[in-house]
Amino acid sequence: MEASPILDVRNLKVDIPLTDAVLHPVRGIDLTVARGETVAIVGESGCGKSLTALAIMGLLPRNARLTSERIALKGESLTSAGRKRWRQLRGDRIAMIFQDPMTALDPCYRIGDQMREILQQHRRVSNKEARQRSLELLGKVGIPSPEDRLSQFPHQLSGGLRQRVMIAMALLCEPELIIADEPTTALDVTIQAQILRLLRDIQRETGIGLVLITHDLGVVAGMADRIVVMYGGEVVEVGACDDVLARPLHPYTEGLMHSIPVPGETRQGQTLGFIPGVVPRQVGELTRCGFLERCPYAHAKCGAGPIALRDADVSDGDDRMMRCVLPADGSGRSPEAWVRDVEGA
Repeated sequence: MEASPILDVRNLKVDIPLTDAVLHPVRGIDLTVARGETVAIVGESGCGKSLTALAIMGLLPRNARLTSERIALKGESLTSAGRKRWRQLRGDRIAMIFQDPMTALDPCYRIGDQMREILQQHRRVSNKEARQRSLELLGKVGIPSPEDRLSQFPHQLSGGLRQRVMIAMALLCEPELIIADEPTTALDVTIQAQILRLLRDIQRETGIGLVLITHDLGVVAGMADRIVVMYGGEVVEVGACDDVLARPLHPYTEGLMHSIPVPGETRQGQTLGFIPGVVPRQVGELTRCGFLERCPYAHAKCGAGPIALRDADVSDGDDRMMRCVLPADGSGRSPEAWVRDVEGA
């Protein structure tokens, strides 16, 4: 992978003023994506995943305030980019696949017209050339009879076809980075697998960077190179996909893993694991661990101030970071044993 990342984000924060307070849905996110790399951002609904993506794309609501030390695309700083520059970038160098294609596509325009408008916004091409490029991309994403689809409206397509159209639109101008926000949520399991395989194949062929946003750790298995776990607007664990799935370090990641049925091990009728409680409302500054009230290993040290994201010295080759006071030094001592030792000291 390249030494210089396609995307480099440092200390990204999003604040939303309310009537009586300020909401902090994103609290200091760091994120890098290299060429050809897939980074999955996972976490429950409400943890800040989608707002992070919208902030990177310059698509935040008008009342939201964004601050950051750095947002750079291939070395170009976007921290103070204006609306004109963002219109040039979106759809060209950076593209987004939205969660619900039915609301992302314009219901009043045919698929061909929408694809042509995107292409001619960024490239000097004729209507005929735009049509040929659209047909090429629709065929590339596995849409049958692409000529017929160009003349159809979004409501005339199935959910799976609409999602494939969204992917084709994202690829029209050969972007360097694609952000896919829950691209398979509304699809059945078979179509989910097809869409994920399609994204993986396209990425291998083109070398684009891919940010995959999802609440389902099972979706990213075999898909992502790195996993970024978010909770309460913060990154709580970062690591290689295989390492995180094989040995989650943060109690929140552990809870997410326990909620996934394991083929061959989870029996019919068996109760799945779950994380008690709900994601807290992100108002005010953090004065303790954000996961404290839901954590099975919580103790006095968790409430002694905000917890920093730190390196976890697990083992050679396992480059992990976690936001927790639990030990992660490869000693093999369980969290329960550590809590007993701390409370007994």
